[in-house]
Amino acid sequence: MQPMSYFWSLTFRARKDYQATATIYYGLAVLAASAALLSRAVLSPEFGSHYPYHTVWLAIIFVAWYCGLGPSILAVGIEALGIWYWFLPPYHSISGKNHIESFGMFGFLTFSAVIIALGESNRRLLVKRDKAERALHEANEELEERVSERTAELERSNESARRLSARIMAVEDEERRRIGRALHDSLGQYLAALNINLSLLRAQVETETVLLSECVGLVEQCLTETRTISHLLHPPLLDELGFGSATRLFVEGFSRRSGLTVTLDLPSESGMRLPMNLEIALFRAVQEGLTNIHRYAEATFASISLKRDISTVQLSIRDNGKGVPPALLRRLRDGTADSGVGIAGMRERLRELNGVLEIQSDQSGMILKITAPTTLGPAEQTSVAIAPANSVSA
Repeated sequence: MQPMSYFWSLTFRARKDYQATATIYYGLAVLAASAALLSRAVLSPEFGSHYPYHTVWLAIIFVAWYCGLGPSILAVGIEALGIWYWFLPPYHSISGKNHIESFGMFGFLTFSAVIIALGESNRRLLVKRDKAERALHEANEELEERVSERTAELERSNESARRLSARIMAVEDEERRRIGRALHDSLGQYLAALNINLSLLRAQVETETVLLSECVGLVEQCLTETRTISHLLHPPLLDELGFGSATRLFVEGFSRRSGLTVTLDLPSESGMRLPMNLEIALFRAVQEGLTNIHRYAEATFASISLKRDISTVQLSIRDNGKGVPPALLRRLRDGTADSGVGIAGMRERLRELNGVLEIQSDQSGMILKITAPTTLGPAEQTSVAIAPANSVSA
């Protein structure tokens, strides 16, 4: 019963609104027709029996254009009756008119019908246009709403993907830390104990000393490789002393192995520690940047600098290599799928930290610049140069 009651309530309200609107239009028609007849009566001393229809045309056009078919017919009827009775001889009489007045009235009614037809046609066109505009407006609103919903859904999907990516990288860092510690604490200790035992055995056994020496050499090489892999996976100094110490140790080993001269400009160790996630992101950026310089840049020199204040930290990695082609530089900046996994991972880490990665390149080399927010206070800047044994620091 409630839906039916609501339906009848809407129907009654719509009918009531229509009746109110119709009353207004019919009232306007009566008012316009009466005003036209009154105007003709005021002008009677000037017109006399001439021009009985002149003052009513404007009223007919107005009513036909704005009030609709029914009010227009009513207005024409009122005006025809008033002109016939008051302004056509014999005056104040319905009968007794000659054929000239009859033909004049017929012409008035004919032209009035044409005006009403044109007005009604124009009014219906306006109504159709208004309906079409309303329908278009509603369609645009619906489309905008659907676009907003799809945009919100896409943003939610992107946010979920970013969270998943951040979680994957956090798990990857934790797994690297666990594997690195396992290599250092378990396998490394076993290899060290084996190396000691082999050294003792070589001192006691006079025969097969060559074979024992080879075994000792292999074990020492395994120890070195284990420490290197452990350090690359997750340097212990990164957890214990922070980004500066871990970066110095990594750059020293990298410079020695690659022959690339690398200078460091890092804050003093007395400065406050950076947040752990930020330190990991900066350290991975140094690893990725130096690896790319060694592989692709054909550079002989690189520099790494870190500057920080109360609110931000900025890391810059420069080289004097050949740079990258403009097309590849655009892909690196846009983060397209073929721009490389390392740069993409670096950008994803920084996005989670509200950081920004800038890449600049020309024929004189390439610059990676990372800016990220931090809550650290100012620290004293020191400069360190690390170079391979057979080179001179620039």
